[in-house]
Amino acid sequence: MLAHRILSPLKNHVRRHTKKLFWLLPPLFIIALFMLANWCFPLPKTRLHPPPSPIVLDRNGQWLRAFLADDGMWRIAVSHQPSAVSETATNRSSEGFREPRAESHSLLLHQAILTSEDRWFYYHYGINPVSIATALYDNLKAGEVVRGGSTITMQLARLMEPKARNISNKLIEAFRALQLEHTYSKSEILTFYFNMLPYGGNIVGTAAASRFYFNKPQHALSLGEAALLAAIPNAPERLRPDRFPENARKAREKVLNRLLARGQISKQQWQEASQEPIPKTRYPLPFKAPHLSRMLVKDAAPTTDGRIYTTIDMKVQETAVRILREYLGKPSLQGSHSAGTGAIVVMDTQSREVLAMVGSHDFFDQRASGQINGTLASRSPGSALKPFVYALAMEQGLITPETLLFDVPVSYAGYEPVNYDGKYNGYVTARQALARSLNVPAVNLNARLKNITLPTFLKQAGISTLAPDRKYGLSMVLGGCEVNLLELTTLYAGLANMGEFKPYQIVVSGQQSAVSSQQSENPLAESRWLKAKGYSQRLLRAETSFIITEMLTTSQRPANAVKSLEVFESTINLPKIAWKTGTSYGHRDAWCIGYSPTLTIGVWLGNFDGRGAPMLSGTDTATPILFALFSALTGQDTHRWFIKPEQLKTRKVCALSGAPVSPHCPTHKSDVYIPGISPVATCAIHKRIYVDETTGHSLCSHCRNFSTDNAHPQIFEEWPAEAATWLTKNGFAVPVLPEHNPLCTGPIAGNAPIILSPADNTTYYIRTGVPLDNQKIQLSASVSNRTQNLFWFLDGELIFKGKAGEEYWLTPVKGQHILTCVDADGRSASRPLHISMIR
Repeated sequence: MLAHRILSPLKNHVRRHTKKLFWLLPPLFIIALFMLANWCFPLPKTRLHPPPSPIVLDRNGQWLRAFLADDGMWRIAVSHQPSAVSETATNRSSEGFREPRAESHSLLLHQAILTSEDRWFYYHYGINPVSIATALYDNLKAGEVVRGGSTITMQLARLMEPKARNISNKLIEAFRALQLEHTYSKSEILTFYFNMLPYGGNIVGTAAASRFYFNKPQHALSLGEAALLAAIPNAPERLRPDRFPENARKAREKVLNRLLARGQISKQQWQEASQEPIPKTRYPLPFKAPHLSRMLVKDAAPTTDGRIYTTIDMKVQETAVRILREYLGKPSLQGSHSAGTGAIVVMDTQSREVLAMVGSHDFFDQRASGQINGTLASRSPGSALKPFVYALAMEQGLITPETLLFDVPVSYAGYEPVNYDGKYNGYVTARQALARSLNVPAVNLNARLKNITLPTFLKQAGISTLAPDRKYGLSMVLGGCEVNLLELTTLYAGLANMGEFKPYQIVVSGQQSAVSSQQSENPLAESRWLKAKGYSQRLLRAETSFIITEMLTTSQRPANAVKSLEVFESTINLPKIAWKTGTSYGHRDAWCIGYSPTLTIGVWLGNFDGRGAPMLSGTDTATPILFALFSALTGQDTHRWFIKPEQLKTRKVCALSGAPVSPHCPTHKSDVYIPGISPVATCAIHKRIYVDETTGHSLCSHCRNFSTDNAHPQIFEEWPAEAATWLTKNGFAVPVLPEHNPLCTGPIAGNAPIILSPADNTTYYIRTGVPLDNQKIQLSASVSNRTQNLFWFLDGELIFKGKAGEEYWLTPVKGQHILTCVDADGRSASRPLHISMIR
């Protein structure tokens, strides 16, 4: 009895829970069956992410250009959440960029699609049995298919795996719908659905349809436009508005009627939406910065939605394109005597962000090869590299702005540079030489550089177009190498940042890691994106950069820089900028690079086929465009300029030599210098020389020990041997110094002669069959103005004596010889002379 009382409640408890477990078995079995099927037939998630159309945007989120997806479709991604916020209202980052985000669909479109396709979307788990039963009843009643029972999730399953419409495939869609609901949120499912809806032809997704049919992003759609986009996917080809506008209008009306019947819009809204026009054509997508866009799509790593956010400013880009086209369209520049195209880079000076990249004046100009990106084309820079030779010379203590440089004929192992106009100026200051872009002084400075040479500096500064195994000669400073406009503009931006060199930036920094880590088969592309990491390095002192900047502002602005473009006709004062031109050999390339604290701009004009043009020069053709750009982009804002470094000092220098004044300099002027770096040797041209009043001979210190009664000091100009002879021969006022005391037996001070010809390290050949009188070798040398008489010796035998300016021609004799030149005071210079026969 006691056992019965104890076991009876226990049996009842087990019986009740057994019944509950029995009712749980079917759903548990279904769940287990689903999990097994889900494991056996996993959801093909990759099909939910078809390739997006790459889209290149400017720094403000404006479209520059879009490209077809890899499968040939126009497909633009949308974000997970619907948004009623305008694109133009998005926040900007601290760097000035619009915050990157995917385009979002509007609430109107969201409402229209849910109402017309699946109003219970947020309440079912992928399958709506009531909707299926209702659709089955209506179809049986009508005797044809008049409506479907598929949910949005089931439709997404069909879009993910297109199949014929039959019962078995419907079951598969239902299973995939359960998998989708199990894996993703409702918001994500709706996003996939919006991205994959067909809209006729190769338009896929609501975002692409909104752009092509209404020329606007989704958030800006009106009610009528949203209703049309909700209707088209039901029969994408038959309802295409550009082909069947009446079909599209009727389909839109059905969606609007449903919205009205559900009370989601008012009668007035229905009427207004019904009267909206049906688009009868596709709108073209934006086609801005085509060279840049194509380059980025090819080489850069876009975000997952296919978007590439750039630093380009569309307004700056369009201004640059307009000015370039206006200039090249001038009648005076038409024909084969001038440039066929051009390129422009506009860069933010401080950040090195590229604000505009114009690859050519017309992307579709086949005759000018307009699809070539001129900003990346390797070309000869002409004289555009000269400022950096002067900067390196200052860094190495060779010059200051007022240092005297000689501009006379010179030979470096047979290389004889000449100026652009074929003339020589004798002597100029470093400031004048750079402002006038003289070739000979620049080559002479380049030859004097030690430690860090021009090629070394350029490679350190990021010029990637230099051949690693090539030995560049002295002509490099005159254009004997290749650079591209983008890197050259970046190089000048380093000067503008007072010697701090940093790579350019084209894409928004949020994408830099993806871009820089991408492995590219294109070395140029790889180096380009590696540059985008943003490292910086100081290669020049701030004092040096400031001096060069000031020197570049003194360049004479050509008159046509004011008159060549209409933009200048109303301009009184051109903006203050530092600028430099360049013209390559054969007039193939014209360059002009300029900078201010705000912008750095590079301009190139030429022909992509390498053809030269007689009228093509940096000063006459590229400079007007540069000043037009600065005027248009910055106006006459000259209030901001570079701040003079505190370490930069001013000192008095000789008015003639530019060296620190000596007690013998008659006049002086001011010059800036860098303490501890700039040369400190005093003027060597003005010298005090003792002259014997009786004989008129000059007396050295050795002479004066024996004759002091009649010796009186006088100040003379003693010009160096490298220039004195040429200066005298060409009419410069070079005084003749008194002849040295012939009775002096002491050592003679002063400069030895400099042999100009024959060239050093050169082999001369005797050609058989040609008279020796036609193969003579010129002997010439330059001496200081202390002496004028020269004596030439060949293998120790005197062969000629005469004035320094006299010419003598040596009849060649085969063999290894030693040639010696001695001046009247016994100072000498020797050179080996190798003469061989041509066999």
